[in-house]
Amino acid sequence: MAEIPPGPTLTKGLDFSSNKIGNRDVSSADAVYKRAVAIINEKLPLMSELNALLAVNLGDGKPLIAIDARLDDAKLVDLGVREPDTKITIKPEYISQFYEGKLEPRYGLFKDAFFHEASMPQGNIPVAIKFADLLTPEPPTPPRRYQAGMRVPQPTEDIEQVKRDIAEFGYGLVANALTPSQVDILRSALKQQAEGEVRAGVAAHDGGPHSPNQRVWALINKGDEFVDFLNHPLLDAVVPWFLGEHAVLTSYTANIARPGNVPMQLHTDQVAIQPPQRGLAYGLNVMWYLTDVADRNGGTRVFPGSHRGPVAPADLFDLEGTVAAEAPAGSALVFESRLWHATGPNRETTRGAGDRPVVMMFFMRSFVRQQENNFLSLRPEIETKLSDRAKRMLGFCTTGALGGVEGEVREGIYVKRVENPVGPLRD
Repeated sequence: MAEIPPGPTLTKGLDFSSNKIGNRDVSSADAVYKRAVAIINEKLPLMSELNALLAVNLGDGKPLIAIDARLDDAKLVDLGVREPDTKITIKPEYISQFYEGKLEPRYGLFKDAFFHEASMPQGNIPVAIKFADLLTPEPPTPPRRYQAGMRVPQPTEDIEQVKRDIAEFGYGLVANALTPSQVDILRSALKQQAEGEVRAGVAAHDGGPHSPNQRVWALINKGDEFVDFLNHPLLDAVVPWFLGEHAVLTSYTANIARPGNVPMQLHTDQVAIQPPQRGLAYGLNVMWYLTDVADRNGGTRVFPGSHRGPVAPADLFDLEGTVAAEAPAGSALVFESRLWHATGPNRETTRGAGDRPVVMMFFMRSFVRQQENNFLSLRPEIETKLSDRAKRMLGFCTTGALGGVEGEVREGIYVKRVENPVGPLRD
């Protein structure tokens, strides 16, 4: 909130602009910068692991920090006209947050780049990641790489085996979760919706510079088929077991991966939970296969077993050592939120067989803010037809002391938008 200026004063006598809390002037920003520089100096003896020439930009008007880590003893140098192997532009407060274990390095390095391209690390990306890791109290280790012949989950109808696979590998595959006719119904509905959004000019695309992939957001609004889908018994079998009785559907989307896409960067599905948490899973994703999913058509790539311990890949853009979670149409991939994974490259060349459509139902523990704000995005006519089961999934039911309206937070109350909330009643 410190970067957002206060709003206009509405009440005479309540202008807080003259209230001083601590030292929040320019010298405070200087202190943050100086602390970042001090941390880098403290960690300098570890930087020889980088084996690179690194430049760190801590903000406009600040001198570039150049680290020569190509010898046994890393040292600060004058970069001069030399081109660094890696250049990082980062806010100085992130350096302190890495150091204190409050910010996951991969999240901190790349989150600003979504809005400001200049914030994207340049050059050797693994060096940038390793630099940030070395600032942390406990640098992570790379996940175990998959090798041919290693045991990994296979599609099964045995739900108890799926649970064991999730515990051991971070994911499991449910065979025959959908019948062929159910797959046809859902695939047809998704295909029509995706094409309709393209025609209407509202489609969301990603997957590299040519953006061949298509995302269909807020599926709850996109047809009765997707309302009915929330009745599937698999959700009852795995979600409460993993997340407790009051888990909420944080996002309900579809992803159609198409040939020519660029693989998604490796990530976990609880990346936004900061400080980083590896000791507890906060979410569970159920991904429904509406076509045969394989390595060749963009099957989700995973590092089996990467859900446990201080584990993180050295390069978010390198899928070497991952394995595709392959299974026939009608299967469901169930994976927990700490698992490192990514949408794979779709290399399908068979004419008419390129699309890889999947539906994703991502559940989070009840106290985690949902990715999709259903109170604002849910169409009113859809809300009127939702069952209590669906409303509960979407966050319209109170749990403990959370989710109430106008102070009413008793357990199990279904809420709705109040048209005329109580306001001032003063004479």
